[in-house]
Formats: sequence, C-alpha cells, structure tokens
Amino acid sequence: MGAQLRLEIEGGVGVLTLDRPEKRNALTWELAAELLVALRELRGRDEVRAVVLTGAGGAFCAGADASWISGDADRPLPGVTDRPIPRLQRKFPAGPFHELPRALLGLDKPVVAAISGPAVGAGLALALACDRRFGDATARLGAVFVRIGATPDTGLGYFLPRIVGIPTALMLVSTGRILGAEEARAVGLLDEIATGRGALDAALEYARELAAGPSVAIDLARRVIYKGVDSTLDEMLDYEEILGTVTSSTADYREGTRALVEKRKPVFEGR
Repeated sequence: MGAQLRLEIEGGVGVLTLDRPEKRNALTWELAAELLVALRELRGRDEVRAVVLTGAGGAFCAGADASWISGDADRPLPGVTDRPIPRLQRKFPAGPFHELPRALLGLDKPVVAAISGPAVGAGLALALACDRRFGDATARLGAVFVRIGATPDTGLGYFLPRIVGIPTALMLVSTGRILGAEEARAVGLLDEIATGRGALDAALEYARELAAGPSVAIDLARRVIYKGVDSTLDEMLDYEEILGTVTSSTADYREGTRALVEKRKPVFEGR
C-alpha cells in the first residue's frame, strides 16, 4: 500500500492497518485516499473473503488530522483557507473522507474493526461502518465533533442512531463524551471486549471463521440485513427469493445440502 497504510493477506483475511502511530492514526487526505483505493481493490480480490480494519501503535484512529481540519495542511479546506480550491472539492469538500463509508459497505465482504485506544470522530465513523467492533480494555470511543465546534461527518449520522438508538446517539453527538470500553459495550458501540488477548487477535479469529465459511452466501446474507434496514416486508420477501436462487447455484450450497443429508460437517470452498 502507501506510506500511511499497510495491507497483509493471510488465510483469506485481509488486514488493513492505519499506520500513523505518531499521530494516533489520525486521517489525512492522503491516508483517506489510500484506504479508499485499498477497499476498492479488495472488493475484486476473490482470495480475500473477510477484512479487518485496525490501527498501529495502540490506537485505532483519532479522527481527522488537526492540520487538515484547521486548514493548515497542503490540501485546502473550504471555509478555513484562502488558497484556491479544486473544482471537484468545491462540490465534495471532504473528498475521500465521505467516500470511505460507501466503500466499506460496497466492499461486499465482512469487515471487522479491531479497536485499541481512541476511535473518535471520523475514526468512530469508520468503526461504525464495519460489521462488528472488537475492542480491548484501552478502547475509547466518542463522537467528539462538538468539542471543536464541528458537526458529525464520514457517515456517522447514518450509522450511529441505527447502532445505539436515537436518544443515545443524540447524547453522544451533543456532548462529545468519550466512552471507555465497558460503557461503549453497554451502549452498543463495541460488540465484544477481548479479554486475555488483544482486540486484533479477537477480530482475526472471527474474520477467519467467516473466511472459512460459504463466502458467497455470507456476503449475500449481509446484503439481506443491510437492505432490510430501509425496506418493506414485501420488498424483502422478493429480495430474499432472488438471492435464494443465486446462492442455490453455488458449489458451497450443493456441498452444504449434501453434508446435511449425509450428517457430516460441510467443507466449503468459497464458490
């Protein structure tokens, strides 16, 4: 990958590591762009069946880099800089930042966040766009935008109320409160707290389990849940029928149904 992002692939799992530990992996324009390219690449790599997103140096992501949001970076930011702003950025001021949640969902594969240290601001938004979030005792999560007089971005306004409910979401965005691991787990920001091991180990174990499964069915099953959030019952029944026809044509479906009849454990190949 690039200078600020690492990608490692093993056993069907791709591990994306934000790699600016000296800045607690705060997002620059360049890092966001690198991550966007990596997600789009992984979407088309059949050997990668699950993805883990994490950060280097004991931090997940401390949000957007201070130099970027203050207007001091080389990349101009509308409203806080007098430098010329590219035409495209006039229409999409946050550029790759706001493409990241689309890319995480568009990856169309299970994606899991492994969280140590801070996951705040845009970092929290990235974590919420993942399927599940594994943290350790050091994890600290918060929608801290109001602390600097800003409003939520990077898709947080979409994911947060769906995950924690409207009242808790309102509290988090209005106060900028940062929650420790146990409190974050209690409100739903974290799904699991790793005990006796690191968050990355716990996330990898889960991702490897999915990568070893019937990956086409798993990917399409994810689509069912995401589509169901904003669909009617009739729409979902029709959609489920369509996907059922798709999955029944896979080798893993044939193996799974044969194994059921033969009373044995199926051996899936991900096709």
